[in-house]
Amino acid sequence: MLLYHSISPVCPGKPENTIHNTTPECFENNLRDIGQHFKFVTLEEFSSSADKSGLASVTFDDGYKNILSNALPVLEKHNIIGTLFLNPITFHKQYNWRDKVRHVIRHNLEETFLENASLSFREGTFYRYSKSCLNNSQCIDNILNSLIGNNTPDVYGTYPYITVNDLILDNPSISYGNHTLNHYVLSSLDESQQYHQIIESENILQQAVGPKVSRCFSAPFGGTCDINQITLNILQEAAYESILMSRQKLQPAQAETRHLQVLERFMPRSENIIDEVLGILNTA
Repeated sequence: MLLYHSISPVCPGKPENTIHNTTPECFENNLRDIGQHFKFVTLEEFSSSADKSGLASVTFDDGYKNILSNALPVLEKHNIIGTLFLNPITFHKQYNWRDKVRHVIRHNLEETFLENASLSFREGTFYRYSKSCLNNSQCIDNILNSLIGNNTPDVYGTYPYITVNDLILDNPSISYGNHTLNHYVLSSLDESQQYHQIIESENILQQAVGPKVSRCFSAPFGGTCDINQITLNILQEAAYESILMSRQKLQPAQAETRHLQVLERFMPRSENIIDEVLGILNTA
């Protein structure tokens, strides 16, 4: 299963400092090459298939508006349906907290942040330990808000998010899913905080999108340590069918199940996507 974030003609630079970007040309080349070896299906078809061998699906995380302007025409051209996972906090031009972190990095505000923060874990780069499951994401966000508030026009101006008015509900080539309210690291939160992030996001999406909301859930960051049993319990109680991870793995023919399907995704990093697939297979 493929994972993308931003689809833009302008490559924003190093991924650790900016959003993960793929050019429209590279995106189309990826789909063309994968399509020669795999059959593209909807995410729901992928999730419900008992044997997933030979199947592929396309997903996008974080809800950047350029997906609708730059990726959707490519999906339509190739008759592929993609699923876009949203953080509804951005519907009203509020910022995904990861973009607030990126703003701090770009403007050399890390030391100012740390003067106002008491973090349980501080090893490696600021970008890395800010998303550690040992540091409560909501607490970090509160500090970010007190430091910079919503004053991040460089983020919104260059890579605007989808708002409610941008949602395209009558196009069969795009569907929508839940990526939590704020994009926090779920395993860093207590049970009530996780419940709010998942269920409040679902409620907003149901009001905005209705029946097109996927019953597959995209875990923010999608690493093994970014979710826990509390996450899985909430998703199961909310009748989700699958949780999508982002561990740079290919999906096995049969999905891992813990009362909830665990689906793997990988994020292509070049136009040589077949070489990347082979590389993953060789290291598995």
